[in-house]
Amino acid sequence: MSKNEELSQLLGADIFSILASKWQGKEQVAGPRNDYVVLTSAILFLQSGIANVRMTDIARASGVGVATIYRHFSTKTRIAVEAATLLWQRFNKRIHAFVESDEFMSLNGAQRLERLLREYATRYASNRAFVSFLDEFDHLVLAEELEQQDLAGYGAEVDSFYVIFEDAYRLGLQDGSVVREVDFRTFYRAVAHALLGVAEKLVRGEVIPSDDASRDWDELSCIVDMAVHSLTRAGS
Repeated sequence: MSKNEELSQLLGADIFSILASKWQGKEQVAGPRNDYVVLTSAILFLQSGIANVRMTDIARASGVGVATIYRHFSTKTRIAVEAATLLWQRFNKRIHAFVESDEFMSLNGAQRLERLLREYATRYASNRAFVSFLDEFDHLVLAEELEQQDLAGYGAEVDSFYVIFEDAYRLGLQDGSVVREVDFRTFYRAVAHALLGVAEKLVRGEVIPSDDASRDWDELSCIVDMAVHSLTRAGS
């Protein structure tokens, strides 16, 4: 799959059609003007990286004047936050459809946890541009020292499936498929950070000779195996 095909799949629409439409001063499929600016920015960030995209690039690609963009968003960082929130929404969309399926509802608690974790691992592996964007975005947030209130919407989208994970864990304790009680919030954070952290490391590429890229994405599956094993094996 090419990078552009990957981005189109993530966004649920052909990126060339989105960019070609430009803003015409009226509502389109892409939505109101500010939403279209954010969507256009997200595509540019995924294609080129946040640091390599200028406000003038966003203005040119969206068809919205640069002064208008500054008036509504003030800074590129603010646009990046909005773009990151949008991308998590699109990334989570397919997972949301899965957790509402009859197949998911028929699973026991441990099976639900495993399927959820593998779904994230698989989607990280197939959305490398998104993972690379998240890596750069994290560094931007730290460098800019953004306030927590500036990231409230973004954080809510990142954690939008926490309740479903916890419900699966509670179900597992009830049906016996989970045999070890843990501080689940800590467990969830540890596994979520491990999966995304390793995915980000993998998209950066090899650094030392032992960083063998031939089966590198198998590491995500290994993390899932360890996480599930720790909850489903007595004495773990």
